[in-house]
Order: sequence, then C-alpha cells, then structure tokens
Amino acid sequence: MSTSLSCQCFMKKHLYRKQSNKERSLWAFFLTLCLAAILGIALSFEIIGGYLPCHLCLLERLPYYGALPLLVLASLLAWVSCLSSLVRFLFICVFVLMATSFVLAIYHAGIEYHFWPAPAHCSLNTTTLTTGVDQLFTSLEKPPASPSCSQAPARFLFLSFAGWNVLASLLYMLLSLYVASKGLLSNDDEK
Repeated sequence: MSTSLSCQCFMKKHLYRKQSNKERSLWAFFLTLCLAAILGIALSFEIIGGYLPCHLCLLERLPYYGALPLLVLASLLAWVSCLSSLVRFLFICVFVLMATSFVLAIYHAGIEYHFWPAPAHCSLNTTTLTTGVDQLFTSLEKPPASPSCSQAPARFLFLSFAGWNVLASLLYMLLSLYVASKGLLSNDDEK
C-alpha cells in the first residue's frame, strides 16, 4: 500500500509542479550531449574501428540526427524565453523520435538473434570470382558491400550494437517523456 501511495505522491508532484526554464534547458543540453555521444561512438566504430554499418544500423541513426537539432532548439528556447509550450512540444517530438529508434533497434536486435527473418535488402551480397584485370578494377571502384543485418559485427558485454541501441533509445525516450510531462497539469503554464 505504501508503494502505491509513494508512486501517487511522485506522480502528483511530477505533473503539478512547474518546471523552470533553466531546468528544461539543462535537460535539453544533457540529452543533446548524450545523443551526440551515441552518434560519435557509432561513427568512431565505423571510421576508426572499420565496422561497416548495415542498412538497419544506418536507419537507426536517423532519429538521433532528427532529435539533435530539436534538442538544441529546445535548450535555446528554454534558456532565453518563456515559450514552455513550444519547448514541451519539442520534447514530445524527441520522445516520438526516440520511440521510433527504440522500435527499429528492437527489430534489428530480433533479426540478429534470429527471432524473425531479415528483409531482403539486408542479406549479404554474394561475391563473384574475379577472372580478369578489368573486372578487378571495376570491383575496386565500387564501394564495399554493406554487411548483413542478421550478423552482429561485435558484441560488448553480451549485447550487439543494436542491443545497446535498444537500451539507449529506451533511456532517452523515457527521459524526454519525463521532461515533457513535468508540470503538465500545473495551472501557471504559459500557452
């Protein structure tokens, strides 16, 4: 019984207590740094580590690319103005983008663990035997084929990159929902 009362008390405080613009700005800045770090890590593994991303890996990055400018804008708007409704809307947009990333990451991790089949465009390209010099130069001019979506290139602490993206997307989705919903029912929210 005490657990439900403490949860109700938390929800009441969370939904009715107005959030300051500085607090929203700091949350937006923190999320911006986190999302930029995730993208930086992914690009580092690609460029420095030599791990080529598959088609689904590239799709999973798109919500991050979309959320970054929204969070920068939310941070600036919350810091310099009182447009809390617009800042709240931007955090809701980030929530939707991170939910999309979460679903894509679950789908990709499920393919890696063979819970469901990979789409046709995610299969490994077959290599052909090179029989002549002209064919060799032609193959060198082509970009390298993207790897299969069903094979994890590496695992860290028993999770693939897609598995880690599931956790990261879930965390950022919940954080953006937390910030967007704080003070949602307060009476003195500017419209």
